[in-house]
Amino acid sequence: MPKIPTFTAQGRPTAETTGVRSNISISPTSTVAARLLPAANQLSNYAIKKRDNTEKLEANKTLLELKAEQEKIIFSQRDNPNDEESINNYKTQFTPILEKTLSTIKNRRVKELIKQGADLENSESIYHLKTNSFKAYEKQSNKVYNDKMNIGVNKYKATDNPILKVKYKQEFYRDAEEFNKEHMLGANDLKKRKEAIDSVLLLADADSFIGLPNAEQQINNLDQSLKGDSFLSNEDFNKNIYDSYVAKINSLAVEGDPGADYDEAIRLTNELEKFKRYNGSAVVSGKREQSFSVLKEKILGESIRHEDKVTKIQQGNRFFEYSKGQEKIMQATFYNQFDASLNKAANKEKAFEAGQEYNIRIDEYLSSNPDATYPEQQQFSRELRMNIINKYQDIDVKKITAFNLTSNKFNVVRETADVLKLKQEYDTDPKQPNMLKTLAKLNGYVDKKGNPDVGALLNDYVPILQQREQN
Repeated sequence: MPKIPTFTAQGRPTAETTGVRSNISISPTSTVAARLLPAANQLSNYAIKKRDNTEKLEANKTLLELKAEQEKIIFSQRDNPNDEESINNYKTQFTPILEKTLSTIKNRRVKELIKQGADLENSESIYHLKTNSFKAYEKQSNKVYNDKMNIGVNKYKATDNPILKVKYKQEFYRDAEEFNKEHMLGANDLKKRKEAIDSVLLLADADSFIGLPNAEQQINNLDQSLKGDSFLSNEDFNKNIYDSYVAKINSLAVEGDPGADYDEAIRLTNELEKFKRYNGSAVVSGKREQSFSVLKEKILGESIRHEDKVTKIQQGNRFFEYSKGQEKIMQATFYNQFDASLNKAANKEKAFEAGQEYNIRIDEYLSSNPDATYPEQQQFSRELRMNIINKYQDIDVKKITAFNLTSNKFNVVRETADVLKLKQEYDTDPKQPNMLKTLAKLNGYVDKKGNPDVGALLNDYVPILQQREQN
């Protein structure tokens, strides 16, 4: 078969159009698309920045919530002096919280931001935990030291054995040295601690001298031998001595207390007024002058009233016992469990009612007569006992109403006929015992001499009885 000839191209395909070729060129940035390119890039950058900011905001919100949990845990460990234990407790509690929070975050970038933030906060938290532990350690260590010192001072005050006092003082010094060394506080701190010990013991010894003969001299001898003004200022010395004297004086001067000793209180007040330290510094000086003036006036005033109050209290106690004795005698008149004629329920009830009225009238008397002498109180108690016996003896308990000075002044129910009969008996012989005289006396119808005024009683009593009968 004849071979068909082929054509092989020697050039390369081109997108150029056919036509006339030109040397004119156009800038690639001068097209519309090219001019839009920067704006497109800006838009893309804004979208990325907005995404990043949104993710940061989400992460920061979560970190704030986590920080609140961290602070709770840190606060719970504030008093733990063991920093290792405190940190372990923190990790044990916070790690599960962090892991649970991260498990809910789907965005990988947000999760990574939270992890980074949590790591930074953990470092800060550990710092706070260590700081708090150190503060807690210092606080507890100081407390133990101070408590030990206070216990020792109380032991020191409680003994007058000089050998024990020296022993306790050496123990104080040793404890101070150990504390100073443990906390690496330096020589100046140790010096101040020993001076504080010397001050406390000097004042403790001084306090024990107050009330003893020549207390001022004994205190000054001790103060001078220790050169107390080298470690205890005049102001501190004077204030403490003043307070010790005042406490002693007030313990002795309790107005109205039978155990009070105002003579000794006045002696100590005068001693305090003149007290001077061995170097001449007056205890009662400065602001203490005014308070001392008030104290002295108070003690002197109370001492004048004290004896009278003690007498009144003692009299009151004596009369209480006497009055109770009269009440028992009165009640025994109405009720006796060993007497067949007086062991009935009605007898017991009458004794109780009589006792109630007796006590109320005694209280009324004491309130109205605060200045009554003991013999006067005794006389009133005896007369009251006899009058109440007379009142309750010849009447049924059901006819005796509850005693009341205001609403039911006469507090006993009687028929008009009974009252008229009693009036006739009284008129016949006013000197004889009579219920009307009893009622008059009990209800305050008496003349200037204290004798019963039966006429005045009947003027009020009869109309009441008549009204009762009508009702």
